[in-house]
Amino acid sequence: MAFEIKVEGTEKLAKALSSMANIQEPTAEAIELYLQKVVDDAKAIVPIRTGTLQRSIRFWAEEGEYHVGSDVHYAPYVEYGSSRMAPRPFLTPALQWNLHLLKDALLGKVEARLRRRG
Repeated sequence: MAFEIKVEGTEKLAKALSSMANIQEPTAEAIELYLQKVVDDAKAIVPIRTGTLQRSIRFWAEEGEYHVGSDVHYAPYVEYGSSRMAPRPFLTPALQWNLHLLKDALLGKVEARLRRRG
């Protein structure tokens, strides 16, 4: 069972940008840049007992969708808490802190690609 957080709307944005000629590559680069920063920040703030959860945080692409999360079974309990444990979010803050990076990277990469096209 994988734990992941889905950010709604990014698929629509990616599809809209991808419909423009030759925009798929810079769009993917921008999304991957954002997700790598999310992974790095999440790893920096995740509570560490053994390091297993920290090492498991990653992003991956699958059938045109991007995912970020962990396959450690207790990851959702750390993020959201449980009846016995307070939440200690690590992915949600990392996603939120870096939204400006996604926006800036998308705009920058798309603008650069369009300028090269003339």
